[in-house]
Amino acid sequence: MKLTDKRFWIAWFVLLILAIVSCMAGVWNEDTALLGAAYALSLLSTWLCHRIRPRVAFGNLIVMIAYNAVLSYNLVFNSHYGAGLTWWFFALLLNAVHSLVMLVCSFASKDR
Repeated sequence: MKLTDKRFWIAWFVLLILAIVSCMAGVWNEDTALLGAAYALSLLSTWLCHRIRPRVAFGNLIVMIAYNAVLSYNLVFNSHYGAGLTWWFFALLLNAVHSLVMLVCSFASKDR
């Protein structure tokens, strides 16, 4: 594990702070715990990918920060009249799918 890649770790902590703020802005319940688990999977998958392919992990982390910023903003500020379920679902789905695909691709490329 390289701790000298400061750009990756700064971006990783930005996603961590974004995840904490998104989860703590709402009422804590099972839905929030599920979203927190998806964020944890995202952070773990980028860290594991960084160990194998640092450039790919950094690029994916920037993409994750971009769409999570939009989804978190809408989840916190625009969740009126049931729209919060939509933003929560997109955040959960995108993070879970992105993380799983990144893990599969990075470990499949490791064997080559």
